[in-house]
Amino acid sequence: MNTATRRTVTILAAVLCVAGMVLAMIFAPRFFTGEPEAFYTPASAQLAAESQPAVKDLDPEAPAPDPAVFASQLDAILADNPDGTKFTAQVVDVESGTVLYDRNSTANGTPASSLKLATAFAALDTLGADAQLPTTVLLDGDTLVLRGGGDVLLGSGESDPAHPKGYAGLATLAQQAAKELKSRGVGSVKLWLDDSLFGDAQQNPDWDKSLYTSNNIAPVYPIARFAGRSSQDPKAGYQTDAAQSARQAFAAALGTQIKVSESGRGAYEGGEQIAQVDSAPLRDVIKYMLLVSDNYVAETMGRLVAVAKGMDPAQAGAAVAAVVQEHGAENVHLSDASGLAAVNKISPAALTSVLRSAATSDKAGLRELVYSLPVAGYNGTLMQRLGGDSTLGMVRAKTGSLSGVATLTGMTMTDDGRLLAFSIFANQPSGGLAPHKPTIDQAVTAIRGCGCR
Repeated sequence: MNTATRRTVTILAAVLCVAGMVLAMIFAPRFFTGEPEAFYTPASAQLAAESQPAVKDLDPEAPAPDPAVFASQLDAILADNPDGTKFTAQVVDVESGTVLYDRNSTANGTPASSLKLATAFAALDTLGADAQLPTTVLLDGDTLVLRGGGDVLLGSGESDPAHPKGYAGLATLAQQAAKELKSRGVGSVKLWLDDSLFGDAQQNPDWDKSLYTSNNIAPVYPIARFAGRSSQDPKAGYQTDAAQSARQAFAAALGTQIKVSESGRGAYEGGEQIAQVDSAPLRDVIKYMLLVSDNYVAETMGRLVAVAKGMDPAQAGAAVAAVVQEHGAENVHLSDASGLAAVNKISPAALTSVLRSAATSDKAGLRELVYSLPVAGYNGTLMQRLGGDSTLGMVRAKTGSLSGVATLTGMTMTDDGRLLAFSIFANQPSGGLAPHKPTIDQAVTAIRGCGCR
């Protein structure tokens, strides 16, 4: 591989490779404060439009692992465990599509949060990486309508473009509305909340009740602050009615200039739009979702995909499944978009198909998907994993953890320069939480260090 090609490969949307120090500087926050850095420069912004990165820039002559040698290494690591844990896995060469390792990879299993990769793909493909979600205010006589358009990362204060959480601020929306109301001589309004975009799909019948009490999810609305939580803290408690909380925050901000009383709630016909704030571009919302594995944002994305495809918002999982199956994933059966439902069924082979489809897509926004994944040993849910010398900064992957389930799906570059996509599932019948993550990490370390010839 010549120098020019190597330079192109380092900026490839699917590449994790070549220089760990460079990745550390570009992709990892220098100071970690409890929440991963979620704002980033899109890969598509780093090259002229005519030379955006693509998988064709990988060196097809780089030595590929010998599948037989590869299998001997990975089979030894992923052997069935005496406690009943079984592993399924697939490793695929991204440039050629060749399956280099297969351990019952087409068998469906519970993906846990690895499912968010499929949701991210579906949202970027369906809605577009540049899409922004509107929160609007309409005026109809003395009724002011606050309408949610899917932005659940609203902030209470002024809009802050430095971060997707709070990129659109309710105080800024209130300032716009107050200015327009004053110009029309309106000094008093009744505030209606239109949170109808998702219909009645606030909850999922396949979510165990413990998911609510353990602060993993809350009823999902198309308008919310802080991804449905009570504050900016990503570990803050979820609100049982995030839409109503957003209305109250907006009313408080507007109430400093206009007299506000609370009115009804639900779909509202009519009215003239007088104010609007937009979310961060979807690519940045997806980046945040994947880094912190945010269930509320993931469920919002799934519902938005369903709405865009003309489906019932309650079919968020089916909508995501439909999109990824259009791109080569097979036999996918999803109940939700976050991975919380134990009845979700997808295989390691389907998830590697999703990754390879993203990396080889003609859409720059999809090619950026791997850039949105946590980096080994540096940020997000991989900050405390795969921090060894050979993997630090050299693996990007989505984690998944449920009772009896651990998964990891992502990409890495071998020492010989082959870009590989992998997905590994561990299933423990006794139901231990996220079983055998160290074994999965050992397998990924072997994939990364493979010469295997």
